[in-house]
Amino acid sequence: MDSSKINNAIVDAINDYFSNLYAFLEMLITRFCKNLYHSFADMTMHRWTKVGLCVVGYILIRPYIEAFFKKMHDRDRKKQQEKERAEAAARGKAKVSANALRGGAAADGEGKVLGEVENTDDELEGEDAEEFATASGVPEWGKNARKRAKKHQKKLEKEAAQGKGTRLSEDQLMELLDWSESEDEKKA
Repeated sequence: MDSSKINNAIVDAINDYFSNLYAFLEMLITRFCKNLYHSFADMTMHRWTKVGLCVVGYILIRPYIEAFFKKMHDRDRKKQQEKERAEAAARGKAKVSANALRGGAAADGEGKVLGEVENTDDELEGEDAEEFATASGVPEWGKNARKRAKKHQKKLEKEAAQGKGTRLSEDQLMELLDWSESEDEKKA
């Protein structure tokens, strides 16, 4: 076959396809418009009555339909919750509750939730203040942060005055910081 005949056949097929597609869409649009117009223009009193009764019936029945579906949903939800409870009971009770973990208490669940701490930093004095931590083991931020910072600073100053802190002289510090020369000499 000649290539021009093949090209003409392809062009004819494409033209035929798009002309059929256009005719189909044109038919749909004209029928829709024509039927929509006639459905309102040719309405009789009998058909208007049917439409009105359908709307009123739907308005009256809708609450019962909603109640029926709500009842079905609630029933399914209760079954699912019972199933989950049974699975949880089968796995056994957790040995440590989340509140016990937060409060650092034993497995009996007597721990405290953050915010339920009995003593705060401002209520404690002396040795208790140094050992105190909140229920989670992390100091709480807020009003008492400045007090804790001042107490910590005083504690550091007291230790420095008593000689508890290890102070290095400038020569010792320079010796620790100046490691490059000694290592290079050792390698060479």
